[in-house]
Amino acid sequence: MFRGIAQLNLDSKGRLAVPARHREALLERCGGHLVITADADRCLL
Repeated sequence: MFRGIAQLNLDSKGRLAVPARHREALLERCGGHLVITADADRCLL
């Protein structure tokens, strides 16, 4: 689980840029597949 606050933007194709410090861990744990959703407060889950 990753916790914290970060300002992220979507690119022109609607892609989310994952901060470099998290990329390797996500690749290891998720095999390159990740689903993100927003809660009622518009926070990413």
